[in-house]
Amino acid sequence: MSKMNRWWIFTKERFAPTSHMAMIVVFLFAHLLVINAVKSVRATFWQDILLLIGVTAFYFKLRLYDEVKDYELDVVINKHRPLPRGLLNHQDMYSGMITCIGIEVFTFSLMGFNALLAIFIAIAYSLLMYKEFFIKEKIRPHLTTYALLHTIVTSVLSFAIFSFLSQESIINLIQNKTLLSFAILNWLLFNIFEFGRKTFSTTEERDQVDTYSSLFGRTGAVLMVVSQALIAHLLTLNLAGTNKNVLIFMSSLLFIILILISISYIIKNTIPTAKIYRHFSSAYIILFYLTLILSHIIP
Repeated sequence: MSKMNRWWIFTKERFAPTSHMAMIVVFLFAHLLVINAVKSVRATFWQDILLLIGVTAFYFKLRLYDEVKDYELDVVINKHRPLPRGLLNHQDMYSGMITCIGIEVFTFSLMGFNALLAIFIAIAYSLLMYKEFFIKEKIRPHLTTYALLHTIVTSVLSFAIFSFLSQESIINLIQNKTLLSFAILNWLLFNIFEFGRKTFSTTEERDQVDTYSSLFGRTGAVLMVVSQALIAHLLTLNLAGTNKNVLIFMSSLLFIILILISISYIIKNTIPTAKIYRHFSSAYIILFYLTLILSHIIP
């Protein structure tokens, strides 16, 4: 089997192209609409395509980081994954990381110094994540702290994207209430994804694997997700350029659906309800961004 085929199999298994690209496209479109409401967007359509490539490389690189960081545990409990079963090796992961960073630097450099500096900051933070902030032994046992320190990279990336689109410095951008609120909101949304995907029914729990449901119980795990969603929805009220009636209606509907699915999972504690809860938590990012996009588009 050729190396290219091995990488394609890896991508299908660990970075599902359809779902990830859908998320990245709406993620970027939401950024474009949000900054367009408060700043002058200088990027052209073709530069937006380059941004899509650069951001995709950034997220793919994060996947490679996790493959290496989780290897020791995967060889024990997830032997079917690409690295443990030998589909690709660690050197392949390192080569992939370097390639992704090269793509990120190249694409952002085309929009000038501010964009380049912004992506360097995002890359630097991601490398700290990869090294687990040099305190692996202290944060690894704390699942929530570990997750929160990692998902904040999305806020840092948001400002890199804003800098790419506007060619302004992060210092200027971070002072804008709309942009700062949106960057924080992104962090909360990725927390929902992270918390939700590691929540299970009692029969699904595995030995040696910490989950939010095993640590905090079903109700505790759900409250973590719901709290992030509630704050995220409240932060949308700070965003300029939205149709507030559309935003409040659609955002409330989305939140109510989350509550109903969560209650069903807590009460029934079955594999199907847990799966629905996980799937909806994962889809919440896309649905939330679509809500924001529609609130900007509908007059």
